[in-house]
Amino acid sequence: MEQAGAQPVRSAAPFSSNFRIVGAAGRSHRRELLRCGIFMPVFCYKNMAPQSGQKTKENKRKLIDITKDNWWDVLCLTTNETITVKGSGEPYEAKGMPSLCEEFVASNALSIVESVYEKGWTIKALEHEGELVGFTMYGREEDDDEEEDEEKVPEICRLMIDRRFQNRGLGTQALRMIVDEVRASSKCSAVILSTDPENARGLHVYHKLGFKETGEMDGDEAILRLELGAPEAEKPADTGVYELADTEKARPLFEKWEALDTGVLSCLDKVMGKIYVTDREAPKSAMAVCADFVFVAGEPDLKLLQNKPGEWKLVIPENEAWAKLIEDNFPAYKRVRYAMRKDNTFDREKLEGFVRALPEGCELRRFDEEIYDICKNDEEYEDCVANFGSKAKFLELGRGWAVMKDGKFVGAASSYSRYGGGIDIEIGINKDERNKGLGSAVAAKLILSCLDEGLYPAWDAACRLSVRLAEKLGYVFSHEYDAYLIE
Repeated sequence: MEQAGAQPVRSAAPFSSNFRIVGAAGRSHRRELLRCGIFMPVFCYKNMAPQSGQKTKENKRKLIDITKDNWWDVLCLTTNETITVKGSGEPYEAKGMPSLCEEFVASNALSIVESVYEKGWTIKALEHEGELVGFTMYGREEDDDEEEDEEKVPEICRLMIDRRFQNRGLGTQALRMIVDEVRASSKCSAVILSTDPENARGLHVYHKLGFKETGEMDGDEAILRLELGAPEAEKPADTGVYELADTEKARPLFEKWEALDTGVLSCLDKVMGKIYVTDREAPKSAMAVCADFVFVAGEPDLKLLQNKPGEWKLVIPENEAWAKLIEDNFPAYKRVRYAMRKDNTFDREKLEGFVRALPEGCELRRFDEEIYDICKNDEEYEDCVANFGSKAKFLELGRGWAVMKDGKFVGAASSYSRYGGGIDIEIGINKDERNKGLGSAVAAKLILSCLDEGLYPAWDAACRLSVRLAEKLGYVFSHEYDAYLIE
């Protein structure tokens, strides 16, 4: 087998994480050696395609053991798009070829060897519909002279999705499965990982699943931690929390808020989301669950929060009493969000100006089945369509416009959620196309089309940058409010 040196070429960040490189050289020292190119041989094979033959598709994904029958296929998985191969002849560009050190992750070959010589690591391959698509390594690092420490927090050391299977949501699904494996196989209360702070796509997934920055660094990588709870299936069947069929019974509880959130309206109007109570006849407390958000109102009731559906949610408390209940009973990460007024009067001429200013080569396209599929299968844009449950329901109730550049999808403004009188806006623009007026243009187009239909285009901001864009479009800032990310 021929070997040659290789220098990775930096490209758009794939979903991958070189969480930790550990061993005798030391985590930070060895990572620095890898990044400096000291250990970068590339596997130069005539045919890098898996050689295990045609596989029968199964409509599921799972973590599987690495064996003598599939180890070669695992080695061939890579996040590399192209690398420069330097051998005895002239350097040349090779596409989809694995190297020992990739942009955000060490090679699977290095990880497999590491798991053999360093105790405590478990390695698995990710299989999707009968085909290998990714790799992970997790566990507790152990020294040879130390006994296994069950109190030591396990870590997800590596996770990669092959370049051919990026942007299909597989990274998110794989991480969920890994967390479940760690939870089931170890007596632990948390799991950690670390990643490059510039790995925006990876951070998006980790935050979405509930990982939070600890403020600690491992070399030049940020450490994130997830507090583990019991799996949903282990909860008792009757928790004393019930879905409220007659949502009007909960409306008086929520209408005490200064500004009723559109997520609550989605639930009250029975367009999407659900409302939960402990008393179905005369509720004194209520919990509205819409997409990734939970809104609690009325008398603080711990039982509601303890039995919220799903895994991780961003909880919006009605008042300080609810906030104290959360802080006293959950490992919760508090963040500030920004509410915009819901009674804005828009300047149509100004909005139309943003649309006309769309750069040459770009066009706006109304959401259709093709655009829906693009967003649904890309982790960066899935929130533009994912909360409606199905393509048919989104195309019926959702609204959205896509930005196409030279015929290629580069961003969108869409309905994160829908209520009786309007939508809540979600915007995503490709990172390489930002600060070019695309966000302003596509958001303005969505606002105008909503106004033409008599729908209100509500805007809720997660950061000050979003506030500035909203104000540019004609929204008026209302107030800050606290939200808690809890498991």
